[in-house]
Amino acid sequence: MKSGTLAFIPHRIGQMLRKSGPAPDCALFLRLMLKDGKLKTFLLRFLRLRVSPDALLRIRRMPLPLEERARLFCQAISLINVNETYKTTGRDRTRLADKAILKLAACKDAVRLLDIGVSDGSASLTLLSDLPNLREAVLTDLHPLLYAWGPRLFRVFLDGQQRLLGIKLLGLYIILSFTTPRSAQGFETISTLNPLLSERLGIAAIRPFNALCDRLSKPVDIIKCANVLNRAYFSEADLRTAVANLALSLVEAGHLVISQNNARYTGGEAYFILKRQGPDMVLEEEQGGHEVLRLFQGDGEGRT
Repeated sequence: MKSGTLAFIPHRIGQMLRKSGPAPDCALFLRLMLKDGKLKTFLLRFLRLRVSPDALLRIRRMPLPLEERARLFCQAISLINVNETYKTTGRDRTRLADKAILKLAACKDAVRLLDIGVSDGSASLTLLSDLPNLREAVLTDLHPLLYAWGPRLFRVFLDGQQRLLGIKLLGLYIILSFTTPRSAQGFETISTLNPLLSERLGIAAIRPFNALCDRLSKPVDIIKCANVLNRAYFSEADLRTAVANLALSLVEAGHLVISQNNARYTGGEAYFILKRQGPDMVLEEEQGGHEVLRLFQGDGEGRT
C-alpha cells in the first residue's frame, strides 16, 4: 500500500468521526433545533447530536397537527447531510426568486414549472400556492428517496443514488458517505417529501433529476433552480454544462431562474434570469450579484 494511501486513511476516519454522533431522532430534539441560539450550537457542536433518516419516518407517524409535523420534518431534512449535499430548506426561503417567477407567470395563460433541488419541497410551498395559472409542477431532487434496512438497534442507510450514507448502531449515527452504489433490494424507502405538500397540495412525490444530464420529455415554461447551481457543488465548466442542459427542458422563450441564499447578499438572497432564445440562453434580469452571474453575461449579451 502506498504511503499516500496510508496517510489518507486517518484523515478519512477523522472526517467521518467529526460528522458522526448520537442521533435522538425524536420530536423533543427537533423542537429544540427550531430555536436558533446558544442551545442549538451547544447540542450540535459540543454534544454533537445528529439526525438520521429514521427521524423522517418517525415524524410521519406522529399524531401531531399537520403544520407541526411539517415544521419538524423540515428541520430534520435540514440537519441531514447526504453525501456532501446539504438539504437545508425552509418556508419562504427563496422570496426574491419566487417573486420574479410570479411576475414571469403573470404574462402567461398557463404555467408548467420545473423546480430543481427542492430538498423536501418546503421552500416551494408558497410559490405553488400563489401561482394562479399553474398547470403542472414537477418537483425534483438528487435524493427524493432515502433507503433504510435493519432492526431498531442496527440500521443501514443509503442515499438517493443508493450509496452507503451511514449506519446507526445503538443510537450512534456513523456517517460514512461512500461513493459506490449498491443494491437497495430489501431496503424500505423513505420519502423526503414534506407532509404539508402531499397532504395539502396533493403532490405525490419528488422526482429524481440531475441538472447536468437529465431532461424532461415535455419542456416547461419556467425552471426554478435555487441553491443548486453554485460553486459549492459545481466547477465553472459544469455550471455552463448544467445551464445548457436545462435549456433543453425549456420551451422557446422560457425562463431559467437561478437563485442562492447566502448571508453575503443584501437581504440574504441573489438571483438572475436567463431566457431561452433559440440555442442561446440570454440574461434578462439579475438582482444581488449572484456568485456565478458573470459566467452568463458574455460580451454584453449574456449568452451561454
